[in-house]
This record gives sequence, C-alpha cells and structure tokens, in this order.
Amino acid sequence: MNLLQQLQFCAKRNTPFQGKQLHAQIIKQGLQQCPPLPNNLIDMYGKCGLLQDAFNLFNEMPQRDPISWASILTAHNQAKLTQRTLSMFPNMFTLDNLLPDNYIFATLVKACASLSSVKQGKQVHARFVSSHFYDDDVVKSSLVDMYSKCGLTEDARRVFESILRKNTVCWTALISGYARNGQCKEAVEVLRRMPVKDLFSWTALISGVVQSGDGVDAIKLFIEMRRDEVPIEDPFVLSSIVGAAANVAALELGKQFHCLVIVLGTV
Repeated sequence: MNLLQQLQFCAKRNTPFQGKQLHAQIIKQGLQQCPPLPNNLIDMYGKCGLLQDAFNLFNEMPQRDPISWASILTAHNQAKLTQRTLSMFPNMFTLDNLLPDNYIFATLVKACASLSSVKQGKQVHARFVSSHFYDDDVVKSSLVDMYSKCGLTEDARRVFESILRKNTVCWTALISGYARNGQCKEAVEVLRRMPVKDLFSWTALISGVVQSGDGVDAIKLFIEMRRDEVPIEDPFVLSSIVGAAANVAALELGKQFHCLVIVLGTV
C-alpha cells in the first residue's frame, strides 16, 4: 500500500494518529508538495476532525487547485462550520484566481442547506446555472435537498424535474420536503413515481407526515410499507410511528408498534 492509499485508508477509517505519522513520513521524504498528496492530507485531516491541521496545511500550499478548495470547504462542512465555508469561498477568486467546479458547488449548496440560507443558496444556484457545470446531476440533487429543507418545495420540484438521472437522494429529499411542509398528497405522489422505494424514502415520507401533525395518515402509510414487505433496518421510522400513535391517542396501536420495535431488536 503506497502513501496515497494509506492516507485514503486513514481518512476512511478515521485514524488521526496514523494520519499524522504518515504526514511526518511524507515531510521526511520531501514529498509534502508532490501532487496529489497535499490535497489528500487536507481531506484526511478534515475527515478525522482535525480542521486546524487541514487549514494550516491548506495555507502553506504554494499553489492550490479546485481540489484543494473542495477539500478545505468540505472539511469546514464536516466540522459544522458552514458559515465559514461560505465566507471562505470568495477567497478562491481573490487569492487563487480559480473558478468553482461541480464538487465545490455541491459543497456550497450543502452549507446553505444546513444554515437554511435561502438568499445565499439562490446566489450559489445562479452561479451554478451560469457555469460549465450547469447540468451536473449531483449538484442538482443537493439543490433539491436545500430547497426542500428551506421549505421552497416548488423550487425543489423544478430542479428535481430537470435531473436526467434521478437517484435515491433527490427522490427522498423531495418527498421529505413535501411531507414536512404539510403537502402530504404531493409527497405520496412523488413516492408512487419512485422506481424503487426503499426504507429511507418511506421513512422520509412517514416522519415528515408525523412532523406535519397528521398522525392518522402516517400510520396508514406505515401499514402500507409493511404490506410492501420493506425491510426495517433502521429504527428511526419506528420511533416516528410510535410518536404518531401518541399524537392520535391510539394506545393499542402504540402498544403494537412497541412490540414490533422489541421483535425487531431495535431497543
């Protein structure tokens, strides 16, 4: 396993001590400025939660590229410093005279989604549309998620319909957005259109319906999901449906759902 592969392994397994040892080895061998090692070091430090190390390394780089910027901006998102992600972004132009690529656009949209910042999200969307990456489906999926979380379901729907290769992420984001905003009919309609319905899409629908205050419909949807024999591999949908039973004061149903939780071994 070479140095690059070892760095990627550390990032994946979240082993910061081993990552720092590799960094020291890279410096000792005089490879600290050899591409793509610096960018992978930033990525590793970010994924290991060592943001300051990532930032120091980023600032020390004599020449940065879009991958360097994507790595450091992603590291800030992972550290939940999304406002700093957005405030750093203009430096990409002023300091390095670089333009964002599709990875950076997706990172910026995720930062806007976490902040529920509609104004900044629309600014990023406008810049994305005028870029060479305007048709990137990954960025569009992120936009669907952002608009859904900000309650702008019609904006989310417009972006969703423009995606050529719709993945589970964008289907689920739109379903969740509609359901959370009380548009249960639209949420169910999108689920019906979904080619392959999985637990996550059902959970997005049911939990969103519960959040909108419609416990009865949430219970009906859960029963339908069970009839479709969707395997329950995550307990979140069960906690949502128990909450729905409590909301409608359905004690017996609540007991039945509790028994199901016990049978499935999620408590």
